[in-house]
Amino acid sequence: MHKPDLFVHSENATLAVYTWGEKPGPGNPRDVVMLAHGFPDRALFWEKVAIALQKTHYVVAFDMRGCASSTHLRGMRHYRFEPLIADLYAVIDAVSPNQKVYLVGHDWGGIYGWNAICSSEGEQRIAGFLTLSPALEHVGSYLLRRMARPTPRNLLQLGGQLVRNSLMTFFTLPLLPELLFLSGLGNVLFRVLVGHFEPDIKFHKNEGMEGDAIRYLGIYRANLLQRTLFGKPISTRVPVHVLMAQRDPFLPPAVFESCRDSAASYSESFVDAAHWAPLSRPQELADAIGKFTQQHRPA
Repeated sequence: MHKPDLFVHSENATLAVYTWGEKPGPGNPRDVVMLAHGFPDRALFWEKVAIALQKTHYVVAFDMRGCASSTHLRGMRHYRFEPLIADLYAVIDAVSPNQKVYLVGHDWGGIYGWNAICSSEGEQRIAGFLTLSPALEHVGSYLLRRMARPTPRNLLQLGGQLVRNSLMTFFTLPLLPELLFLSGLGNVLFRVLVGHFEPDIKFHKNEGMEGDAIRYLGIYRANLLQRTLFGKPISTRVPVHVLMAQRDPFLPPAVFESCRDSAASYSESFVDAAHWAPLSRPQELADAIGKFTQQHRPA
C-alpha cells in the first residue's frame, strides 16, 4: 500500500501527504495537480486517477485532518472551512512553493475548494480548479430560486433536491450519525449506495473508516446548513472547470446551475458516472484534468 511520502504541519494538525510522478525542476517542467478528497474517504481514494496522471504530472493528495494518517481531531471548530483551507495552503506551500498548482476536488474536497479559490491567497497558489462538486452557496442558490418562484415544477425540483440532501442533513444531527457508524450500519449504508449506483466498482472499506467518519461529521455540523442557507455569493478569477457526474444521486447536474456566475473563466463537461467517478472512471477524469492543465498553463 502507498505510504505517506511526507508530513506537513498546519496550525493544530499534521497532514499525511502522498505523491506520484516526478517533481518539476530545471529542465523538467511539470504541472502540479493537487487532489482533495471528501467524506468518508482519504487521499488514496484518488490513487487510480493519480497513477493515470503520474507520467505527465506531479500529483499530490493528502489525508484531510481527522482522516487516516493525519491528526485525529474531533469537534466542529476544527472543521470549519478556515482551518481546512489553511491545511490546503500549507500542503501547497510544502510541495510546490515556487509553482502554482491545479486543484481537483471531489465531494467535500470540491465544496471547500470553491471557497479556497475565492481569496487572494488562493489565487496566488492555485492556477486552476476542476471540481465535481458545487459550493454550498451554489446549492443554497438553487434551493432559494425555487422557493422564490413556487411553481409546480420548481416545487418538485425543490423537494427532489431536499430528499437528495437528506443524508447530508442527517449528518448534522447530534448522536444519531455517531451511532450509525459505531453500529456498523454506516459501512452497510455506503456498501449499498456504491453497489446500487456504481455497480462496476467494488466497495472497499478502509481500515478505521468508522473513526474517520465520526470525526469528519464536524464538517457537516460546522458548514452545511450555515453556508447553504446563509452563504453569501462567491466569485473567483481562478479558471474553473466543472465536471458533472450525470448519475450523481446527491449532486445532479441541475444543482450546478449557478456555478458559472462565480467564475470569470468557466467551462464544464460531463462524465457518465454516479458520485464515485474517481473510482469508476479514473482514466476519463485523468484525461479531463490533463486537458484542463494544458488549456490554463501560466505563460
